[in-house]
Amino acid sequence: IWEGENLDCLFNQVYDVQIQAGKIEVCAALAGVSRAPFFRYTLQVAVSENGRITLALDGHIRENCIWLPRLGFEFELPKSNGAFSYYGMGPNENYCDMNHAAHMGIFHSTAQQEYVPYIRPQEHGNHTQVRWLQIGALRFEGCFEAAVSAYSTRQIEKAQHINELSQPYATHLRIDYQCAGIGSHSCGPELPEPYRLTDKEIHFHFTIAPQNRP
Repeated sequence: IWEGENLDCLFNQVYDVQIQAGKIEVCAALAGVSRAPFFRYTLQVAVSENGRITLALDGHIRENCIWLPRLGFEFELPKSNGAFSYYGMGPNENYCDMNHAAHMGIFHSTAQQEYVPYIRPQEHGNHTQVRWLQIGALRFEGCFEAAVSAYSTRQIEKAQHINELSQPYATHLRIDYQCAGIGSHSCGPELPEPYRLTDKEIHFHFTIAPQNRP
């Protein structure tokens, strides 16, 4: 049903950009191609003198929009930055509807270790209740869900079989406000409502802090 909003063909429409008091403020909307915007938002980016970058996302999701599979940011990093550490739910992948086998702690992993070789490439490697994640010389701080993968969401969506995945060219980091539960509508019941991303008012912020390499 989410394909009705063309969520696999997204684009941002930027209406205004202002720089005031050391902050960049972007007013924009997110929509599927040929569809009405489903998310109108303001993104503030503040850069401090010590190099810390704080992103604050505030917006509204259209009332009659379907529930979303996820909402957040995806960063493309150098392929060499595949190793990372985090404080959150682990050590295995977990989602809001399947995290009872996980526990809070500090864990270390790599993009390769996070990958799950499903016959048909799909969502993998998510971690809930993350408070910080360090990858390369960057540390992400806040309260979010996170996943590190050798593949972008676009690559995973387009591949029908595992052999159709192209060779990794980067490390992809996803910092999410929320990722919907996994569910199993293909071979079981539809995802229960408590595990859907149905929020209409979005307030999400996190900080990217540079770290000195050892």
